[in-house]
Amino acid sequence: MKTYQVTRKLQVTIPKKIAEKIGIKPGDSVILEEGEDGIVIKKVREGKEKPEELISVIEDFATDVAKVRKRIKEAGEALNEGLSGNIPAQ
Repeated sequence: MKTYQVTRKLQVTIPKKIAEKIGIKPGDSVILEEGEDGIVIKKVREGKEKPEELISVIEDFATDVAKVRKRIKEAGEALNEGLSGNIPAQ
């Protein structure tokens, strides 16, 4: 397994081969989720979620109320930042 260096700004470059495999291009947004074995990176597919993917997410969170509360708080904070103009245009 190859390792990757974390910069002073806590950034890691996504290897081109992996980015291409999951369809990440410059300017795309990604989600970092905590998984049982570490962090999972997923490409944000705005407005294109399939119902089964949403059901899966809901089922995952339904068993962990603390995680649901945390995500709701994060979503509210992101919305507030967006309304105040702190999120760059895509």
